[in-house]
Amino acid sequence: MTGKDKLQEYNPERTISSCFTGTLRQRLPGIATGVLCFVLSLFFYYGTVLRIQLKRTDLLDLGPYPDGVEYFALATSILKEGAPTIQIGYDKLPSRYPPGYPLLMIPWLRFLPHNGILAPFRTNQTIGLLLLLGGYIFYFAIGRPLAAGLASLLLATQPAFITFSRSSMSDLAGAVAAAFAFGLVYVGLRRERRWLIYFAAIVLGLSLCIRPQLLFFAPLLITMVLFPGGDSWPRWFKHCCLTFVVFVAASVPYFFFNNMEFGHPLKTGYDFWVPYWSESGHLFSLWNVPAQLSMLWGEISANWNDFRVANLFGTGTYIVPGFVLLSLLGIAFVRVGPFTVSAFLAAISYFLATGMYAFVDGRFYLPLFLLLTALAVLPIEWAVFQALKLRFSVSMVAVLTIFVFTCIGYPSQSGFKPQRNRSQAWDALQYANSNGRSLRYEAQEEFSRYFRNSRGIVLSDIDAPYLNVLLPKRFVAAPIDEDNNYRYSRQWHYGRAEAIRLVQNGLDHSIPVYALFVPSQHLDQEITRLPQIQGYTWKRSDRSDTTAVIMLLTRETVANSMDSVPALLGMMTQ
Repeated sequence: MTGKDKLQEYNPERTISSCFTGTLRQRLPGIATGVLCFVLSLFFYYGTVLRIQLKRTDLLDLGPYPDGVEYFALATSILKEGAPTIQIGYDKLPSRYPPGYPLLMIPWLRFLPHNGILAPFRTNQTIGLLLLLGGYIFYFAIGRPLAAGLASLLLATQPAFITFSRSSMSDLAGAVAAAFAFGLVYVGLRRERRWLIYFAAIVLGLSLCIRPQLLFFAPLLITMVLFPGGDSWPRWFKHCCLTFVVFVAASVPYFFFNNMEFGHPLKTGYDFWVPYWSESGHLFSLWNVPAQLSMLWGEISANWNDFRVANLFGTGTYIVPGFVLLSLLGIAFVRVGPFTVSAFLAAISYFLATGMYAFVDGRFYLPLFLLLTALAVLPIEWAVFQALKLRFSVSMVAVLTIFVFTCIGYPSQSGFKPQRNRSQAWDALQYANSNGRSLRYEAQEEFSRYFRNSRGIVLSDIDAPYLNVLLPKRFVAAPIDEDNNYRYSRQWHYGRAEAIRLVQNGLDHSIPVYALFVPSQHLDQEITRLPQIQGYTWKRSDRSDTTAVIMLLTRETVANSMDSVPALLGMMTQ
């Protein structure tokens, strides 16, 4: 064959096309498996989160208190008044929580009926769905389509993720912000794009307005110090300093808000409402570590006994033992590099800080649970690749078995008191069909139905910020007495004397006064707490039923006044 014939035989386009076709054929099973897993994750998310009929559950009561109530009240006040406040009586007061998460509710709050009561849940449902989609796109974009689907399925079946995707809390939003920052740093290092690391610094800084504890992920930004390249020393030092400056600048809104509301950048709503924690010095303390470790061990061993926030929105479990095993196996697949060093430093920093936190609950570890998904998927990806190539081994079968048990969430515990040997996947799917009643929501809805066109003051054991958002505009709600969630503040006080003063002021201005209760076995004791005003008596309204007990403060009749004279004389003689 002559040189001319060889040249005619060689066709670059044909060679490249054949190589691409061969590579595609090799990767096609992995891509198809990844897509299948991703579709399964979306179906599972729909069945466990999006399919829930919220009005058939007790979620609309916005527990736990006062967290869910204040987030909802803050979002409403920002939308209507332009300021993040809660209302108790006629007073507009700061919340104990920052306004970042309520700001995320506002797009939903604008368009939802029923005073936007569904906004907290629609917000978290949307965030959860975006995390699933974003995670899949992230892995696919970096050339790991199989890992994209496996990570999506692993995440979608993780009980902590499902629980807080249908909650009214800020934990999921904060965790997703942290995961987004980690993803930006990873891509920035992989593609050597410094601007992505700057973007991660902005995300981390702004995330303090959602969860201030995310500050402890700041060591992630040490990535800029380890950034690969042959830059000169002055250029390298400039980028390191600029990263710090960008992070601080992005954090300014949080500290500025604290300074405006509480008079100091480092003071928060907790200092206003529950000053004991900051003054005692135990908010972050080594004394809290044993309780935190005990809680974590209960999760890892599937042997917990205490009621926790996760019971309000799901099974009560955050992670399953199989997920922990996969995460530990994933360490063997990690390649040490700049991202690995900075990611582990950030994760350890956050873990240690949370381990010393005074409030013990697995939800504070949710950012770490999401990040561990990236670690847990490594051995699964390896095992599935081996299976697709028909290379079977004991270790491969063991990893796949653990993966299956992790996805179905077995063995685990569910409910309170917790039941053993439960499947988290099964219980999560059954949750959507569970019946329940939002007693507080139904009580205010019943009151609003009868008195929508009236005005008045409402005393209730239902949280005042909750009622002041949902009741008609001409009503003002306040607690009955000092037995409420806001009684610990030293700067603002509400007790029996303030309740009497509020009622008396309403009577002086001819404003009707009501009391609203949720029917209960202790109703008689609750009614005795109502303030007593001379010349007036509390009477049960004929509008009361099994949904709401409504009391009216009415002027005493002459007959009642005469009946009270002998009793008064008897008291005087004694």
